[in-house]
Amino acid sequence: MPAAAITVAVLTRSEALRVGVRTLLDQTPGVASVRDFAYEPETAAAIDFSDVGVLLLSCPREDWARRTANRAGAEGAKVLLVLDEQMAASPDSLTGVAVHGILLKHALSAEAFTLTLREMSAGGFPMPAEFSRSLLRRSTDPSAGRRGHVAVLTSREQETLVLLVEGLSNKLIARRLKISEHGAKRLVANILAKMNCPNRTQAAAVAVRESLVPEQRPVPSGQW
Repeated sequence: MPAAAITVAVLTRSEALRVGVRTLLDQTPGVASVRDFAYEPETAAAIDFSDVGVLLLSCPREDWARRTANRAGAEGAKVLLVLDEQMAASPDSLTGVAVHGILLKHALSAEAFTLTLREMSAGGFPMPAEFSRSLLRRSTDPSAGRRGHVAVLTSREQETLVLLVEGLSNKLIARRLKISEHGAKRLVANILAKMNCPNRTQAAAVAVRESLVPEQRPVPSGQW
């Protein structure tokens, strides 16, 4: 479970989803409180993330919702996206959105929340298998195109990228490479900068699409 009890801010357009999420989070260890917010730009702009551990945001199609996610991430909150099937099938639609974990609407449960929040608090990037498969499909889809510039990584960064695509947290990357956690964090930051990716999800998608990792290495299949 998360190391300390957290406050979760819920921002979703669906009243039914909001009620369901609150019910599940009330059963999730490590969640101290849940705050509901109306899904509108004015309300989102006024959210104070200083004491919020996680922003739960569903299907951020609007620009203001994406800006809210990025602001939450910049202010120290983790961003957990809850996606419908349409968005899960289109990973590229999340380009530029700060995100630390992903859940699918139809797979929500107290157990899923517990495991996802635990992994996020440990620095990992939990994502379900269906989303991972969408990344793989995009990587082999000719219509996805190719980037004009492929990042040039050092051998150590290449090793780190492989582990990042496997879904390992900075702590586990450090353990696997036998370096400090600070060193692992620096390597991941270098990779994101070189690949011009805002987050680990996008970096994993690009790595698979551009064949920057061995083909036998799958995108992580989820944490539950």
